[in-house]
Amino acid sequence: MLPEGADESLNFLDRNIAEYAQRRAVQIKNEGGTIDRDRLMRNMLSSMPLCFNLFGYLREHYGEAAHGLGKLLDLDIDDIFGIEVEWAPDRDAHLRDRTAFDAFVRYRTTDGRRAFLGVETKYTEPFSSTPYVSEHYDRLTRDMDSGFKAGAEKRLCKPATNQLWRNALLVHSLRLTRDFCDGHVVVLSCEGDAGARRAITGLESELRQPSSLLRTTTYEKVVTEFATIPATRMWASEFRRRYLMPALPPNKAVAKRVDGIAAAPA
Repeated sequence: MLPEGADESLNFLDRNIAEYAQRRAVQIKNEGGTIDRDRLMRNMLSSMPLCFNLFGYLREHYGEAAHGLGKLLDLDIDDIFGIEVEWAPDRDAHLRDRTAFDAFVRYRTTDGRRAFLGVETKYTEPFSSTPYVSEHYDRLTRDMDSGFKAGAEKRLCKPATNQLWRNALLVHSLRLTRDFCDGHVVVLSCEGDAGARRAITGLESELRQPSSLLRTTTYEKVVTEFATIPATRMWASEFRRRYLMPALPPNKAVAKRVDGIAAAPA
């Protein structure tokens, strides 16, 4: 945790990301949503600032984001036209609850169709273990176009898969609108995250064609891919150093600031 009164921008990889996080926190509150500002601004091991450090950066680099995410997720992403962190659609029009995406990416395919990614980021926190249930969830799951197997609502409501199930249902509900022709729920986690893997495996086992609704990748693969792109190479190096190399001794963690992103030591 950053000490109380410390510069909150220290929780972010550059000033632009920090300013976006501060603006977004105000917007969410003004929209009637809730956000744990202390977790966002001070908790350096939380997936919330991690998500801002990833997608808050990519929202300034749509071309690179389209190329990298398309390759990582094996999706036809021709161009991205919107990225928002901590996003949810109108609750009454969809799940009628507070289910939200950690990040939401709007994109077009090469043939011009509008599609989206509803992203769930995991780092040190597990998926929520609270088993929320409702008849509305069950009806959406039983919808033939949802892709779920018969009776999946009886098994996915369990603690290990409940949150990811609701994320997938929100994706399906958005697919039913005229706004998008396709969409996927995406899980980002560290390699070896057993809790994330259990949730992913549990959801996959209840889908007739898992890749039609669910895509996954790891932060290790993300930084490796974006390190191959010149414009995002420095950011990928700093993201790796912040989140995937926590045991670096202090004298090895010294870096030089270049264009707002800290360059990793040679």
